[in-house]
Amino acid sequence: MRIFIDTGAFIALTDADDDNHTPARNYYKDSVEKGTRFITTNFVICETMNYLRAKISHNVSVIFRENLKKSGSFEIISITPLLENTAFAIFKQYADKDFSFTDCTSFAAMKSLKVSRAFAFDKHFGQYDNFSRLP
Repeated sequence: MRIFIDTGAFIALTDADDDNHTPARNYYKDSVEKGTRFITTNFVICETMNYLRAKISHNVSVIFRENLKKSGSFEIISITPLLENTAFAIFKQYADKDFSFTDCTSFAAMKSLKVSRAFAFDKHFGQYDNFSRLP
């Protein structure tokens, strides 16, 4: 099974003080035991590293990225120009939502990969294209 993982889930897994830390940790542990493969994008990784650097520390941001590379549970998809154009079309279309551009790149990647479930705490994943948010 493949599930997209968003910035908020990465933050919750990394930051023990995050309100979603315990549910994120439990969901991640159960998912890995079941053989789930997590997919994310280079934009999500960038957003996560920037957040961790600003809110926690440079060292935590570095450790996050190093651990991500060591883990066998994550696949990082690069946002191509085609996906970026698709994301921009989504961004333009949904003026009534406050989707970030990174959200839109995630939606474009998920559609392209035919993945409809996201490990995310961001409400936007439940607002776009009937994606389901987990946990």
